[in-house]
Amino acid sequence: MKKKFIIPVILIAVSTAGYTISSTRVGGVPDTGIEVAPKRYVSAEGKVESLPGFDVKVASELTGRIEKFFLKEGDWVIEGGLIARLDNRDIQAKLREAERELAVARARLAEAASGARVEEIKRAEASYEAARAEMELAKKNLERTRLLYRQEMIPKATLDERERDFFIADARVREALEEKTLLENGPKKETLKLHEDMVAKAEATVEYYKEVQDKSTIKSPIAGKVIRKFLEEGEMASPENPLVAVANVEKTRINAEVDETDIGRINIGDTAEVICDAYPGRVLKGTVSEISDYAGHRRIKPSSDAKNLDMKIVQVKIELNEKSLLKLGMSVDVRISIGE
Repeated sequence: MKKKFIIPVILIAVSTAGYTISSTRVGGVPDTGIEVAPKRYVSAEGKVESLPGFDVKVASELTGRIEKFFLKEGDWVIEGGLIARLDNRDIQAKLREAERELAVARARLAEAASGARVEEIKRAEASYEAARAEMELAKKNLERTRLLYRQEMIPKATLDERERDFFIADARVREALEEKTLLENGPKKETLKLHEDMVAKAEATVEYYKEVQDKSTIKSPIAGKVIRKFLEEGEMASPENPLVAVANVEKTRINAEVDETDIGRINIGDTAEVICDAYPGRVLKGTVSEISDYAGHRRIKPSSDAKNLDMKIVQVKIELNEKSLLKLGMSVDVRISIGE
């Protein structure tokens, strides 16, 4: 009875095992029967960078020799704070000359606008009366000379001389009358306009040299720290060559390079973890704030040799949720969590 009972059990076990083996092999690869959960994050390399507008290279608008540097690397500067000053002695000389010319132009305008003084009008009247008296005398002399000439008592040359004296005296009367009339009537509108234009031109010249002088002092457009100096005192500054780089090191974010094959799994608002070899064991939290619209070449060397260096990447910006000790330009590893 015992043997009859054992044989069916063995047969059942063998047949069951055979069924299991045949059913767990697909294409020759064993199937463990355990479902592996898909990866729920995307790994990427990144660098620490400033937020837009908080990292600038400051250059001079003028070309000139740097006379004085007011800051060194590592110094903090306020917005509008002095960074350096160019040698501006020639500009100062031109500004002083322009200010003198402006003072002269304003004085001439004031004199023309005030009109003639009473003393000037009286002098003009006296000159006019004197000219008239001389003309009357020249007229009488001319009449006597003409009479004598008709009587053939004097030569023609004497008559010509008396006529010339009269014409000169008459011209002086007209000139004196015109001067007297101008003084009495005041300056012409055209004269005032001419002096006003001269003042405006002189003012514009002064303002120009003031602006140039102001540009000879280089100021910081933002508040931050001088993270790099490119030039030193005595060297030539120009618009093409920046003097310093200024950054607000507290306004930073992570610029991660995500493989283009993974970018479709990432969305704005996804959470991210950031780690840096300089601070082992510390994990910084952040949020995806921006995803670039184009794919470009990789700039950060991957820490893993398995990564395809020729694969294009898409830049993903991650804003940190807390203040960190990360320095600008540091390399970091990023892990971006993806949704269900």
